[in-house]
Formats: sequence, structure tokens, C-alpha cells
Amino acid sequence: MLLRLALSNIKNHLRDYVVLLTGLVMSSAIFYMFANLATNEGFIKANATFKYASPVFIFGEVLLVIITFVYVMYANSFLLNMRLHDYGLFMMLGAKKRRVGSLMVFETMTVGIIATVLGLLLGVGLTGGISQLLFHRFGLEIHNFNPIYFKAILVTVLLYLILFFIAALFNLQSLVRKPVLKLLKQTDTVDRIKINPIGLLFSGVAGIVLVGIGYYALAKIVDLQLSAIPIALVTIVVGSFLIFRSSMTLIIHWLKNSGFAQRKLNTFTLSQIMFRIRDYNKILTITSLLFALALGAITVGAAFNREIDSTAQLQSSFTLALNNPTAKEKRLVKQLKNAKVVSYDQKFANSHVYYNEDQFEQHPFYTIKYNPSTDHPADAKRVKISLSDLKNNASRSIDFIGLGGSKIDTTPQFYSTSEFNQLNGEKGTVSVITVKDIGINRDVLQKLNDLQTKAHPQPEEFTMGVGAFKAYLLASGIYGGLEFIGYFLGIAFLAMLASCLMFKILSGTRQDTVRYNLLNKIGTRRSLMKKSINREIFILFALPGILGIIDVWFGLQMFKPLLHDPYYNIQYLTIFFVVVYLAYYLLTTWIYKLIVLPKKK
Repeated sequence: MLLRLALSNIKNHLRDYVVLLTGLVMSSAIFYMFANLATNEGFIKANATFKYASPVFIFGEVLLVIITFVYVMYANSFLLNMRLHDYGLFMMLGAKKRRVGSLMVFETMTVGIIATVLGLLLGVGLTGGISQLLFHRFGLEIHNFNPIYFKAILVTVLLYLILFFIAALFNLQSLVRKPVLKLLKQTDTVDRIKINPIGLLFSGVAGIVLVGIGYYALAKIVDLQLSAIPIALVTIVVGSFLIFRSSMTLIIHWLKNSGFAQRKLNTFTLSQIMFRIRDYNKILTITSLLFALALGAITVGAAFNREIDSTAQLQSSFTLALNNPTAKEKRLVKQLKNAKVVSYDQKFANSHVYYNEDQFEQHPFYTIKYNPSTDHPADAKRVKISLSDLKNNASRSIDFIGLGGSKIDTTPQFYSTSEFNQLNGEKGTVSVITVKDIGINRDVLQKLNDLQTKAHPQPEEFTMGVGAFKAYLLASGIYGGLEFIGYFLGIAFLAMLASCLMFKILSGTRQDTVRYNLLNKIGTRRSLMKKSINREIFILFALPGILGIIDVWFGLQMFKPLLHDPYYNIQYLTIFFVVVYLAYYLLTTWIYKLIVLPKKK
């Protein structure tokens, strides 16, 4: 009976639940995808490169759980406020509080189960489709991977059922403590604000100072190390709350006492915002932080992508070396884009590898000049090595020794053309390939590398010394994982950020409907009411968006020790986020108008 009634209530409020379910479904889907990729032991063992990225996904899961918990709590608040009046009516009609409480728990858990099931279905699809892009970036062969992984399903189901059970307990506690009449009048209770300009000004200044301390801690992360993160987290959260608490109250109070309030419905609009000001302080703070996390995660993810190539180039001055290239390998080389190929003749005898020094005069060998204490990997330069330096240092250069292929125990020596031609020994050729962009040529380079590894195997401990491509594969596993997690955490936060604010605004539609009906009865034009709604909701969306952008622009300072340019393409990503955020705003105003505005006769 309770289940049937719960489903009936959900059906009757389907329009409200659609917004709620969208964010929850996206959250559970992304969590499942992370859980699958992070905990699939068989897949990780079969793909050695992926093990470097697995901890990144585990970290992403933890962060996503924390944000999801906050998100579910606010979604739960939306459900509770939406249904309090109905629960009060049930009890007025004779229903026992215990039965109504059971109904509320059923409704909350039913929403949780629906969101989890739909999220799992979407998560399986995302895992099967998007993971293909991940595998391509990592250069992995797909072994023992299945988008449907029972352990990840179990973890996702347990987590979200626990979160919704906790939410149901919070709802039950709120219901039990409130008398019936208070439930009926819950949404009509005015939150009266005592204006203390001096106190609010002090609060605002304190908030700005705290946020500034947080920004400073992130900028000094090299000196403060890991302690910078909790310092920044606490100060920015508390500071943001104080800024919203003071600024919103002071601004609204000032506007209500200015000539602005006398125009059209501005007084009504300002009163609407002041009506729920304290609750909005909390949600505005959370929204601004989610905005910053979403934009920051995607920006950093894109920046990590740029690190792959520059990190790989530190390993070697060339991309790949081909020992005695076959006709097939030569055809593959021709498919490379923006590639330079230089070939050197070799002879092997008496534990030596002999080279024609005249060839190195014509085509000099290069090395990497890089100071790790002062330079970023992207600042590394290819420097030409003179023949004399090459003769003196070749035996100590892993980069050069690697040209010997599988015969890495040989000592390089150099002779003139005439002397080289007279030497006896096993003849060989090494072709040194250098490409400008490894990523564009990855598939071809991978085929060449596989052929060379099979034909000229090297000791495992030496494999990183032969060209930059092998280092590229390792960097792809690490930075590619960070890029992937950045994008999808960003998507998760983006799905949640405006939804939280949307829930808060829409949860107050019951009492707002009464006010707009009164305005309609006294002859207020519908166009004026629409403009009032647009302004009210725009202010509530704009404030956390602005602070969120500021948080990102200062917060990315913490990634400067890791990234050459943590602000890579941030201007374009900011525009994209603003557009998406604007879409959230338009959707919220549209739904809000459908609910609160009187129906046209």
C-alpha cells in the first residue's frame, strides 16, 4: 500500500522529479564508470600501463562521493519541502505520524532506487562507449574488460542506497519534530532578517580576507605542500559563505531603500530574494564551489593532455629508432606526418659498435638540454652535439647506446668513411625518427614499435632509453588518466552545480504561487511578473557563477608546479561553462514560470 501511494505521489509530481532525477542519474552513472575502471582487477592486471592511472580514478571516486553526499542532501531537502504540506494534510485527515513517516521513507528510497537503476544503465553505456576513447589514448589492448562489472554495480548500489537511507532518516527526523500546523505553514514562514550594517560589513571584510588567504595558500603550495589544500578549502568555503551572507543582505537592503525599488515590481523582486535569504547563503556557497570545481577539473584535464608530449620529449632527442628497418617498416615510416628520418650505418664486432663519423658530420645527433630545478618539461630544447663531444660522451649516453638495438652491451666508436669501410663486422643500419607531434602519429609509431620490439628485444630495464615514444606511452597512462578524470569529474560537478540551486528555487514555488496569484488579481501585467522572475533568478545564478570563476582563476595557481600552463584554453572553457550555466538559468526560469504564474484563461 505504501509503495503504491509513493509511486502515485511521484507520478503526480513527475515534472518536479524529472529535474531531480537528471542530476542523480548522471551522478550515479559517472560513479559507476569510475568504479568499473578503478576496481576491475582483471583488466588492470592484463594492462600494465593502466595501473598508473588506476589510483587517479580511486581519488576521483572519493571526491565524487563527497560531492554526491552534499548533492543528495540538498536534493533530499527539495523533496522534503515539496511534500511537507501534503504530509501535514494527511495527518490532519487522521493519518498517524508513523504511517506518514513510513510513506516519506518509501518515497525517498523509491526515488533513490529509480535514480540508481537508471544511472547504472547509463553508466554501463558510458563505460562501454567512452572507455574506448580512454583505451585509445592510453594505447591499451583491451583485455578482460567488460562494461558490466558486478563489483562496481554492487559498490554503486550500496553507496547510493546508503546515501538515500541517510536522507530518509533526516526527513523522518524533521517530520517527527514538527507539529501538524507547522508542517502546513512550513513554506509560508517568513525568514525575518535583522539588518546590522556594521556586523554585515565586518562579515563581508572577514569573508574577503579568508578567501584571499585561501588563494594565497594555493599559490604557495610549493612551500606549504599538502597543508595548503585543507587551509584553502576551509578558508574559501567559510569566506564564500560570509561574502554571500553579507553582500546579498546589504545589497538588497540598500536597493530596497533606493529609487530602484520604486520601479515596476522591483520591491516585490527584492522581497522575494530576502524572503529566503539565509537558506540561499548556503546553497549559493555550494553552487559557487561546484562551479569552480567543474571548470577547474576540465581546465586541468585539458592542461594535463598537453603535458604528455612535453614529458615524453625529455626522455630522448628522437622519437623512435629502427634497427635494420624492413620493407614493411619503411612503408609505415612514409605514413608519418612531419617526420624527419636520419639513417646511420653500423658494424658490430668485438663488443663494439662502429659508426661512420662523416655521417654524423652531415646529420648531427641531438640531445636534450633541460634543468629540472628551473625549467618546465615544455621548456626543454634539442641541442646539437658536436662530433668531438659525441666521441667523448657516447658511451655514457643512454640515448645513444639505445641505437644499438638489442646489442646494447656494445661500446660505440667512430671512424672516417675510408676506415669504416675497411672494418669487418656484422653490418647494420639504424634509422632515427623524429616527429613534431607524437599524438598525431601515435598509431603508426605503435606499429613500428611493436615490430621493432619483436625483432630486436631489449632488456626490460632498458626499454625507456630508446626514443621518446615509450616514454609517451607511460605518460599517456598517467596524464591521460588525469585528463580523463578531470573531464568526467567536471561533467559530474556541472550536472550537480546548477541543479542544487534549481532545487532550492523550485522548492519555494508553493508559497510563491500564492503571491503571484495575488499580483494577478490586483491587475499586474503578466509581462511584468515574468520580468520580475527573470531578474530574481538571474541574481541568484549570477552571484555564485561570478565567484566560482574568480575561484578558478586564482585556484589554478596550485597546479603551476605540475603544469606548464594550467590556464590552457581557460577563456574558451569559461565561455562554454557560462553558456551551459545560462541554459540552466533559462530552464529554471521556464519551469518556475510554469508553476507559479496564473494560468491564462
